[in-house]
Amino acid sequence: MIRASTLNQPLIFVGAPRSGVTLISDIVMHHDEICWLDESFEKHPKSDFQHRLFKRKCAFRNKALQDNSFLGSLAREFSPVPSEVMNFWDDYTREEVDFYRGFARGKHATPVEISSIREILSRRIELSGRSRLALRFTGPSRLCYLNSLFPDAKFVHICRDPASTVHSMISTEEWEYQGKNLLWWRGAYSLQELAQYDRLRGHAVAGTAFQLNKLIQTTMAEATELDLNMLSVNYEDFVATPERIVDKILDFAELPTNEMIDAALKQREIRCSNKVLKMPATDVNTVYTWCPGAYNQTT
Repeated sequence: MIRASTLNQPLIFVGAPRSGVTLISDIVMHHDEICWLDESFEKHPKSDFQHRLFKRKCAFRNKALQDNSFLGSLAREFSPVPSEVMNFWDDYTREEVDFYRGFARGKHATPVEISSIREILSRRIELSGRSRLALRFTGPSRLCYLNSLFPDAKFVHICRDPASTVHSMISTEEWEYQGKNLLWWRGAYSLQELAQYDRLRGHAVAGTAFQLNKLIQTTMAEATELDLNMLSVNYEDFVATPERIVDKILDFAELPTNEMIDAALKQREIRCSNKVLKMPATDVNTVYTWCPGAYNQTT
């Protein structure tokens, strides 16, 4: 029988793409009490074998992390890593929720979704020998839906300077085919906002900043409406003092310090490439014009 306590206070990282969500969450997920989801889970979410194998994969990952040799570096390259497992979320939620491109604004999980998703995740935690679940979502935070699934969840919102985020987003190949020239995420825009975006469609910087602003606004609005237990972390602060910020997250999550996280911090190249300095001044001004929501994201 699955113990309901296995899903107590899951730790959920959210934030815009290219804002440091992946880096920071990956480091925290090295904690030996945390259970996370990987590509194998996405392919076989109900496989007890995969859940038990996860425990061995974590041991392999941790051993590789502490090995400074060439073989250790090679092992780290092929170690399993946390994934957003979007196919899993799309498979176990109804069509209107749309985890791939939707905001899920105002959407709540149905009793069937709550039962099936929590049962699968509880099984994952129990068979993997871990005590806490951690999840990561970039793009829309989907806080309303996630809160209905996990009412006692602790959320960590990762924020970054919007000009740096926009510059990083439009520099990626995937954004070229996603939101560089079209409105990528759906389900939270008013008719006025849709008309406004149509005037920006041919301008990659303005259009991307417009979409980033909507991500930030929606996250902060949902967090306020739901009175969520959410910690906001600034990526630039993390780069300046990574140990302090990670300790702050662990304290918020009520998790003890952990040597594997210390090892992960030492192995990772943590740097803050100041994307603002690489952008023309007109583009920087454009970002702040169309992304005013960024000024309130860490308050």
